[in-house]
Amino acid sequence: MRRFHSVIWRFAILVFLMQIACVLVALAAVHQFTSRSMAHASREVAVGLRDDIAATYAAAGSAAAGATVRSRIASDPSGNSVILLLSPDGRKIAGNLDHWPAGTGSSETWHRARLVRNDRKGRAREEIGIVAARFPDGARLMTGHVVEDDLRIGGFLQTALIGAVLLAVPLAGGAAWLSAAIIKRRLKSVIDTAAAVSTGEMERRIALTGSGDMFDALGRAINAMLDQITRLVGELRLVTDGLAHDLRSPLTRQRAVIESALKSSRDENTGAVLESVLEESDTLLRMLNTALVISRAEAGIGRDSFAAVDAGALLRDFQEMYGVIAEEKGATITVDAEPAFSIRAQRELIGQVLSNLIDNALKYGGTHIRLSARRESGRILVSVADNGPGIAEDRREEALRRFARLDASRHIAGAGLGLSLAAAVARLHGGTLVLSDAGPGLLVTLVLPESSARAE
Repeated sequence: MRRFHSVIWRFAILVFLMQIACVLVALAAVHQFTSRSMAHASREVAVGLRDDIAATYAAAGSAAAGATVRSRIASDPSGNSVILLLSPDGRKIAGNLDHWPAGTGSSETWHRARLVRNDRKGRAREEIGIVAARFPDGARLMTGHVVEDDLRIGGFLQTALIGAVLLAVPLAGGAAWLSAAIIKRRLKSVIDTAAAVSTGEMERRIALTGSGDMFDALGRAINAMLDQITRLVGELRLVTDGLAHDLRSPLTRQRAVIESALKSSRDENTGAVLESVLEESDTLLRMLNTALVISRAEAGIGRDSFAAVDAGALLRDFQEMYGVIAEEKGATITVDAEPAFSIRAQRELIGQVLSNLIDNALKYGGTHIRLSARRESGRILVSVADNGPGIAEDRREEALRRFARLDASRHIAGAGLGLSLAAAVARLHGGTLVLSDAGPGLLVTLVLPESSARAE
């Protein structure tokens, strides 16, 4: 679940960063477009003024061009025009600049310079965009346009854009948080439903909003899958119940016939054979029952019959039940259980697991068996430990397989289903089965979720 939250918030951060990036790109584009538009307009004014005066100079001479310069300056409504016309020998013919600015050639390229117009004496220099031209006779012409207002507008625009970015940050953050919250809410419905189904609530389904979006499509697909799983589990229940009945009945009748034959037999050899057949029939019945229990547990059948089970009392019951058998084999059984807590489980299945584990411990030579139940790190641990030969670490996974018989145990009667049953029952209860070293011996632990615990 923690990883789920981290993915959601990484998505939210990504949405936030993308929104901020989009805002920055858009505002930068607006700023660039506005600045270029104003600069282009000022340049067009200066170039147009230069071309008009140059045409007059070429057609009518310097006097007419000077008159045009004075007329243009006088008639400029904005008062932002800058003109300077110099004769071939460098004398000023007309204009509102006193002299040709130092460092400024006769380039026709638009550029800016800080100048003082002669009708603005006593005032600070102004930022002026200028273009120039040189006539064939050596005369020079400079025209320009004051861009102080453009720069001021650009400054205001830049301030406004910064404010817009600062405003966009909380708005984008809120939008990202809202998006993450919506996705989290919709996905949580899927997760909660899956978790409920995994604990046996097979009737749970994902609630659909009717929006027709992809989450609804996902919900419909999962609901259809759950319907199919529920149907298959129901069919499996019928099959396993039928199989149990159909196979147990003839095996039970066979056992009864063998017992009857055994009672009426007068021949010792025949009696020994019948006893052997009877034992094998019992083994076959046990294998059948265990295999059916494993199949039902792995299908999730039985969760509806979970009830509170006193863990300590259950372990003490098995200590008493197997105490005499253990004494006959020279073994002891002890119980170490925390007081006053129970687990929510199916008592018969947990009991069958404990019975198999204790039986295995006695069968494989353990002289001390310890049964324990405790809480640890948010989990419930129910374990059976012995001091027998144990199982090598590299063979433990193999030991959990159905009908697995390790080399050391092949001479001992058994079906190889005990640990498989324990693992299936652990999964049915939402937990796992862990095999570890008891030092010496084997420690088998049912690790169950804390939610299965109930304080008394």
